Amino acid sequence: SSVAPAELLSRCQAKQQGPAPTREVTVINVGSNVISAASVEAQCGSDSVCIVPSGVTMLMDDDLDVSALVVRGEVEWTDATQNGAPHRYLCAGYIAVEGHGSFYMNLQQDGMGWVYIKDNGAQHPMLRSRAFGTAGNGSDNPTVEINGREMKRTWTLLDQPFNIGDTIMKLMHDPARMGWRVGDRIGIAPTKSGADVKGQTFRVIALTDNGLQLDQPSIDDHSAQFLPGNNSPLLQSAEVVNLSRNIVITGDDFSHVPCSSSLPESVLGEQTSVEGCRCASFRSTCTLGLHTIAAHSGTARIRNTRVGASQLNDW
Repeated sequence: SSVAPAELLSRCQAKQQGPAPTREVTVINVGSNVISAASVEAQCGSDSVCIVPSGVTMLMDDDLDVSALVVRGEVEWTDATQNGAPHRYLCAGYIAVEGHGSFYMNLQQDGMGWVYIKDNGAQHPMLRSRAFGTAGNGSDNPTVEINGREMKRTWTLLDQPFNIGDTIMKLMHDPARMGWRVGDRIGIAPTKSGADVKGQTFRVIALTDNGLQLDQPSIDDHSAQFLPGNNSPLLQSAEVVNLSRNIVITGDDFSHVPCSSSLPESVLGEQTSVEGCRCASFRSTCTLGLHTIAAHSGTARIRNTRVGASQLNDW
């Protein structure tokens, strides 16, 4: 499905749980260094900073909703832990990979993985609020590696004109060899001279011979032709982009928070603070954003993944 699962929205979206969690729970699994997501949630509940310690691997074999997550061991989220589920989600006020911890996510099959950063007041001492990323000091080497479904190409060009009423789109590259699939959402750019219209999006309902069968007809004409140039012909052809990704990092929408005059100034005269929203001559409120893929030491490798606030539909 292209829409966030209803259970994720009901459990995680816009919960704003009040005071930031202060209780820390370090998860354990007696007799094993591997622990399930369900066991982690049972131990941590929804009111604590949940810590996966060094030497322990948490398998994302179930949905997980915690107040905040600190990873000093390993998180493993793969096709094997997905186990055929159409959706799997991890919700937290922040996810901080510390020390020599590792967050490894690799989904190449049909299931979707959702990382949802909640606006619940949780604050990490280095990454601050609503963050997902690495937080290391000195010789630490925390790592985040996220690999969504691999596509050989994510965009191509029209091979033939695609006009009003058409539902078959011919492409310059073979969609199957590009890694495109039935159910993918694609977009096409307008080609009219001086066009003031937006592009159109479709769902792929079948792969055809070097083309796509789409779920709705085109509402505009799109070019695929050669035009005369100064020294050689010029190709004018509409761009076609695959917009689908099977890993989404998102969270609650941005919010506006009141300033505090008690926060220390980070740089003398700049009227700003790294500790939060500091009142200034030009500021009484601040926008609280979503700090995805924050990196403080360590390494991060993010591929074939959609990232953004409130990205819950149309994947």
